[in-house]
Amino acid sequence: MKILDLFCGAGGLALGFRKAGFEVTGVDKNPSAEKTFEINRIGDFIQADLSKDVIEQDHYDMILGGPPCKPWATVNLVRRGAEHRDYYLLSKYFKHVQMHRPNAFLLENVPAVANSSLLKINVAKTRKLGYSVEGQFVRYSEFGAPTRRRRYFLFGIKRGSAKTFFARLAHFKRNPRTLRDVIWYLRNREKGSVRDHDWPELKTIDKYREYYQKAKYGWYILKWKEPAPSFGNVMKTYILHPDSFNGGITRVISVKEAMLIMGFNRTFNFPKKCGLGARYQMVADSVSPEFSFVAGKVAREMLEDVSPDGTSD
Repeated sequence: MKILDLFCGAGGLALGFRKAGFEVTGVDKNPSAEKTFEINRIGDFIQADLSKDVIEQDHYDMILGGPPCKPWATVNLVRRGAEHRDYYLLSKYFKHVQMHRPNAFLLENVPAVANSSLLKINVAKTRKLGYSVEGQFVRYSEFGAPTRRRRYFLFGIKRGSAKTFFARLAHFKRNPRTLRDVIWYLRNREKGSVRDHDWPELKTIDKYREYYQKAKYGWYILKWKEPAPSFGNVMKTYILHPDSFNGGITRVISVKEAMLIMGFNRTFNFPKKCGLGARYQMVADSVSPEFSFVAGKVAREMLEDVSPDGTSD
């Protein structure tokens, strides 16, 4: 089965669906995303600016995608909603669904998008095409990932009930891994000794010690025995390593550590010439591959279970 992954970024969604047995084609305007797909052998890639380009070729059994979230992100305090230039990229995603008419689709975004009038308009249009469509909030830690990030997922399917997708997902819930489980092996490794184990040398961390120690919102010292809270680009949010202010090295987590916390495996790498901020941003924008693998398994089962006349085999 063939998948089109729009706004694919580093490929967090694509990785899980590839592991579940799908053939994936990613689409993004970022050249670093293309190189990331290539070196990690995720699938095919089309470099395109989806604000103006339309992917017309080929038939796809399913469309995935996470349109830019800034118009709805709570941390965005400047331009939000329709005032943001990325606002209508959500409709670009649905345009591809309406054009390709895949058997199913899955959309990911920040929780606030659930209340968006633009989303509701597009969902109504899609239902008129015969799709069953349902949305639900998902916390990645409930599917084993070492991050408590919470996101909104919208699933649509031509034949069958979209509610079934989320009901089946619930059967795969399990306890999360902790930071000790995924990044402990890097604890005493020097900067640069492992691919992507890089971080910025910030001289102002101690200045905000009080914020960290009081756990002021967004000022996190991670804990070894817990999954991490949701965080954004580490260059902007200064998420500290668990040993900080505790006798160990006080620093932000490395790109590699951020990747592992999001649920990427140890063998996943970014292109060597990709900048530090760009790598942190691609991790921040990613879907956890731990969750996307489960989503891919459930979607594949549903697509294989339903016969052409819309009844279960």
